[in-house]
Amino acid sequence: MEGIPELRVSCVGETITVNRGGVASAGGDSPVLRAQWQPPRGLYGLTWDAAAHGRLRHAAVLAALSAVFADDRSGRAIRLDAGHAGGAGRHAADWLRRCGVLTAGGWCLREAWAQQPDLWLTRAAPLPPAALSYEMTGGIRHPRRAPYRDGVVYTREIPAFGHRFTLRTASIESDLPLLHRWLNEPRVNVFWGEAGGIEAHRAYLERQLTSPHVHPLIGAFDDEPFGYFEAYWAKEDRISPFAEPGEHDRGLHMLVGATRWRGARCVAAWLPSLVHYLFLDDPRTQAVVCEPRHDNVRMIAYLREHGFAAVRPFDFPHKRALLMRTLRESFFDARSI
Repeated sequence: MEGIPELRVSCVGETITVNRGGVASAGGDSPVLRAQWQPPRGLYGLTWDAAAHGRLRHAAVLAALSAVFADDRSGRAIRLDAGHAGGAGRHAADWLRRCGVLTAGGWCLREAWAQQPDLWLTRAAPLPPAALSYEMTGGIRHPRRAPYRDGVVYTREIPAFGHRFTLRTASIESDLPLLHRWLNEPRVNVFWGEAGGIEAHRAYLERQLTSPHVHPLIGAFDDEPFGYFEAYWAKEDRISPFAEPGEHDRGLHMLVGATRWRGARCVAAWLPSLVHYLFLDDPRTQAVVCEPRHDNVRMIAYLREHGFAAVRPFDFPHKRALLMRTLRESFFDARSI
């Protein structure tokens, strides 16, 4: 199946236009979708490019909804009127109902819209769910994990922040010098304790890249790398005895290396996006956990601000940690995206 190209949304007055990858509607290609938006009436007057395939049309509706939800951060639902859009409108409405976004009463729910992957995940086509089979790691029985993808895996425009956030799989070739510099930053080493030579950091990154339960990621704003993150499956991680995670729950280690991308405003852009990626990556994930050091007051405050709750303190061999958790339901109900 043809993949979803990058979509760009523009709003002029009450008109919302969705184009492929920044192509302006005045250019050679017609927009994928045009729609009208009025708060009392909702989204209506939808017209699609006749050449756009079904999945692209569906993604364009989600993109149009993103413009409205960005305009109304407190809004939980948007009325959709696709009744005058012909067969394409009926098909789009049926699809939105099947995936849980559109209610029988004609309202598009924000928390359901934010759980649709097409706007943010960059995989070329929807993958079938991984077959549920099991294996043992360190005496723990857990689902066998599907391999992660190389390259960019998640992208999100953040209009309120004014920058584009991306996540990509880390690589030795591209990212070892960055990670080496970041891990040797004194403020980072206080909490990570991984300062050392570049060969030690090469070995560290190689271990993470070859571990089936860890996905090492580089975060970037406008293609400028700023942080290193490790997303892990919690069931077979050392946190499992303390967190009692579900079979598909995830965990996070987080490091911001680039000084100019530090601070509360930046965290408000990358932290919800990072959690969002984990909930989209596998719809069976019901919780995301992390274990900051108990005295990392600033990080704990950021996590609380963005939907994590403190569960309990506990002791690893190398640190006293605070177990923190956010649930899928509460994350999306809080309109984090």
